[in-house]
Amino acid sequence: MSERSTSGQPPNSDELAAALWASYGRLTVDDLPPEAVEVARHCILDWLGCTVAGSTEPLAGLLRDELGEVPGPATVIGTSSTTGMLQAAMINGATGHALDFDDTHTGMGGHPSVPVLPALLALAETTGASGAEVVAAFVTGMEIQCRLGDAIGGGHYARGWHKTSTIGVFGAAAACARLLGLDEEAFGNALGLAASNAAGLKANFGTMTKPYHAGHAAERGLLAARLASRGYTADHRAVGGRQGLAEAAGDGALRPDRLVGLGERWLIRDTLFKFHAACYLTHAGIEATRAVVVERSLAPEDIESVTVEVHPSLLDVCNIQHPTTGLEAKFSLRATQAFAVHGVDTARVDTFEDGPINEPAIQKLLDRVTVTTDPALTTTATRVAVATTDGAVSGRFHDAGVPAADLDAQWEALAAKFGALAGPVLGEEAAARAVIAVRGVEQLPEVRVGSMLGGQ
Repeated sequence: MSERSTSGQPPNSDELAAALWASYGRLTVDDLPPEAVEVARHCILDWLGCTVAGSTEPLAGLLRDELGEVPGPATVIGTSSTTGMLQAAMINGATGHALDFDDTHTGMGGHPSVPVLPALLALAETTGASGAEVVAAFVTGMEIQCRLGDAIGGGHYARGWHKTSTIGVFGAAAACARLLGLDEEAFGNALGLAASNAAGLKANFGTMTKPYHAGHAAERGLLAARLASRGYTADHRAVGGRQGLAEAAGDGALRPDRLVGLGERWLIRDTLFKFHAACYLTHAGIEATRAVVVERSLAPEDIESVTVEVHPSLLDVCNIQHPTTGLEAKFSLRATQAFAVHGVDTARVDTFEDGPINEPAIQKLLDRVTVTTDPALTTTATRVAVATTDGAVSGRFHDAGVPAADLDAQWEALAAKFGALAGPVLGEEAAARAVIAVRGVEQLPEVRVGSMLGGQ
C-alpha cells in the first residue's frame, strides 16, 4: 500500500497541489475500499454505454470528420477507427455527453466521469496500462475533481461556469498524471496547466456546445499531464492562489473545510447515475409527478395544472420555457413534466429527439406547468402539486440526490441501461460481452477499449 497523507488539517492554497499529490499521486488499486472499486466499474460501464449511443448523434459525426483523421492508437468509440490520443479524448468526451445521460455528482457540481475517462482511456491505450492502473488513476481523478468542485464554492457555477468542464479538466489532468506516474513537481505543473484551460459556459446548455465542454476538458487535461511529464512548468497555486481560478471565477478562495481528510473519505461513492435521459435536476420532478399520476390513475385530460417547486438555481439550468428541440427539452422542467404526465418514457434516448417535444399534446401541456422556487430545497429535491379537473390537489416530494444503498441493484440497473444504449450499435452479444469485461476491468492485463466493446 502506498503511503498517503491523511492529515486532519486542510491545506492552504500554497500547499494544495502537494497535499493532493501526497494523498492520491501514488494511489494503487490496493489502497481502495471495495465500494470505491465497485462504483468505478459502474462509472466506466455507464460512460461507455452513453458514448456508444452518443456516437450516432450529429455532433459526434462532425467531430470525427474534423479531428478523426489523425493517425494513432486510441479508439474512436462507436466506430472501427482509431486516432491520436488528444483527438480521441476530445471526440469521445463530447460523444459521451452528447445525450446528457451520463453520471453526475453533487459535490463536484457536474458530470464526473465524462471529462476523466476519455482522457484516461486514450492514454491507457497508448501506454498499455493495466486495468488495475486505470482504476486507480480514475479514482484519483474523481476524488480530486469532486473535492475541488466542492471547495470552489457555489458562486463559480452561479456565475455561469460549467463545472463539468472547468473542474473536470482537473480530474482529467490528475488521472492522467497518476497513470503517467508523475512526481510531486510534475503533478503540480499538470494542475497549474489545467487551471489555465478551465473553460465552459452554461449559456451553451441545450446546444451541441455543452457536450463539447466535456471533450475540451478531457483533451486539455490529458495535454496538461503529457506536457508536465516532459517538464513543462506552471504555477502550482493556479487553482486556489492569488489570481488563480478560485479567485478569478469562484467565491474568492477555496473553502478549506471541504479539503479536510484527503484520502480518507471516498467521494466516488456519492456518484449519481441517470435513468432519465435529461438534465439530472429534472429527475426529482419526473419521479414525483409520475408517482402522483400512477397513484391516482390519472389521464392527461384529468390534469388542470402542475406546479413544480425547486431551488432557485435551477432557473439558470433547466428552465427553458418553450422548448422546440430535443436538446432544449432535456433542460426544461416544463417539458419533462409534460412527458411525465403523458407517460412518455424519459429513459429512452429518442424521447429527446425533436419529434416528441413538438407533439401538439405535449406543447399544449407546457402552459399548464408552473415553476416556483424555494431556497430551502436542495438542488436535487423537488415538490410537485398536481391539480385535477375535479378540484383535488395531490402533492409529492422527491430527492434525487441520495446515492444508491444497494450497489448490486445499481449494477443490474446500469447493465440494463448499457444494453439499451449500446445494443443497437454494437449488437446484443457484443454489448453483453462488454458488460462482462467491465465487471472485471481491474483484472485486465491491458486496457483496450475496442476489445472491451466486442472488438468494434
